[in-house]
Order: sequence, then structure tokens, then C-alpha cells
Amino acid sequence: MKSILLIIPYFGKWPIWFEAHLISIKYNPSINWLCPTDCKIPEEHPENIKFLKTNLENLNKHVNEVVDCEVPLTPRKFCDLKPAYAHIFSEEVEVYDFWGFCDLDIIWGDIRKFITPQLLENYDIISSRKEAISGHFNLFRNSEKLNKLYREIPNYKKLFEHPKFQWTDEKILTEFLKNKSFKKGQDVKVYWAKILLNSDSKGRAHQEYEFDKWIWEEGKVKDAITKKEVMYLHFINWKRTMKYSEIAYKDDAEKFYISFNGMHYKRHSLFKKLQRTFINILNGYYVKERRRKRKVWLKKIKRKL
Repeated sequence: MKSILLIIPYFGKWPIWFEAHLISIKYNPSINWLCPTDCKIPEEHPENIKFLKTNLENLNKHVNEVVDCEVPLTPRKFCDLKPAYAHIFSEEVEVYDFWGFCDLDIIWGDIRKFITPQLLENYDIISSRKEAISGHFNLFRNSEKLNKLYREIPNYKKLFEHPKFQWTDEKILTEFLKNKSFKKGQDVKVYWAKILLNSDSKGRAHQEYEFDKWIWEEGKVKDAITKKEVMYLHFINWKRTMKYSEIAYKDDAEKFYISFNGMHYKRHSLFKKLQRTFINILNGYYVKERRRKRKVWLKKIKRKL
């Protein structure tokens, strides 16, 4: 079995769903995680996650030495550095067959069910998105070529040194891998044939504000209605609405539900769900998105006038 290390630096304060996240890690015992952090290390946590205690200042110095530029490191700026993680954390990565990056606003399902031995044998880069690198889950074969591939990205130093996030992990790296001249010069096999996580009609992980939408049960994540299983739930637009979590690591939970506002053990009543559906019609996520896009469009029109 090919060994895998997922790297997820996190600084600040653990999110309210963190213990549920840890439980989902526990149910993937053949996958390992590395978490450099300045947060308090949990007294109880899965054996397959290693916390690397540090702070932004010290880690920033190390990053600058490795990538050979002056990175204005912030929690958000880590996203630009993701392609360089194997180089930055080389001592931790060296014993693994594959390394990768991911996010924390995730509840993991059965990773090995989707990342099969065949994929790991035949591909060097594996993404959970279709025709694109995924910032929330992407694997790379542990090799000198791929571990330093970021250095071949045009103007990588400029991207790393920019004070704002430049989408190096997804947009820039995707464009680089799709570049024909790169393909001719490198023998790198990329797998991004299908979406492995939750997605809407446009292939995005954004979701409506729903109760009991997802269920995690004994290491698997499924749509509570359709029963479709996904490799993981990425609740990217729910992390702002997530207000509570009943899930404690010490509970050793075997099943829980994920709603837009929290994680819990019991379903909501039919009345609450109908009430939520009515609210969504008037002021749900997609309604708000249409309003936001309309405002942006109107601003552009005003600038042209």
C-alpha cells in the first residue's frame, strides 16, 4: 500500500468543528496528516495526525530559506505555498510515497475507496476536482521533480512575495500543468478525471443552507437524501454559518449529521426543515449570491458611465 501524508498548517484558533474533523481522520488510519500550528495541541487525537508546534515568525524564516524569497506569511498566504509543502517540510515528507495538501473545513469520508492502488500506481498527481488542481485535496508523488516543481512556475518568487493571495495552489498551478510546452518537457501523469467531493451543478462545493444535508457514519460521508457517497465533504460556504458542534472526540462517535449551521447527533424536525426551505426561497445562499453578483455588475456599469 502506497503511503500518503497530507499537510495542513493551521494558525489561530481551532474551528468549532475541529473534533468532528479529527474523528473523520481517525477513520482513515492508513493516511497520515501533518499539522504545523500555534494552537493548543488536543490532549486526545488520532495517532495518524502529527502536530508540529511552531509559530508564524519561526516558520516564516524557515519558509524563506527554503523557497529562496521573502514570503509575507499569513494564514491565508499558506494557500500560495501549498505546491512547495514537500520542499518546506522535506524531513517529514521523505518517508512517504505521496504527499499532498488539504483544508480544515472538511469532514473526511473513506479516502482509500476513492484513491485506489491503481490511481497511485499509474499517476503522479491526483486531484479531487475535474480538470483542475484542488486546493482542498491534491496528491503528488514524492520525487525530487515534483517536490520542487513549484520552482518551474513562471515568476513563482513574485507570486510568493505578493502580500495578497495569488491562487498559486489552484489557478496558477492548473494553468502551468496544462501548458503544452511543460507537457512535452516532463513525464508527469495527472489524474483529474472526476469530482470526488460534494459539488453543485457547476462543479463547485458551494451549497444551499440546509439542515441534515450530510451524514457521516463509520468513516463514510453520504448525502442524507440521495445516499451518494463522496470522498469528503468540503463545506466551504458553510464555515461562515457554522455556529455549533455537538461532536466531541472523546465521544468516539459512529454517526453524526452536518447542517449548514452545525454538526449534531439528531435530525431536525420536519417543521424545522420546511421552515428552512421557505427561508432559503426568500434569502438562501443562492439568492444572496445572485444579489451579490448583481451588485458587482452594477458597480462595473457605473464605472463605465
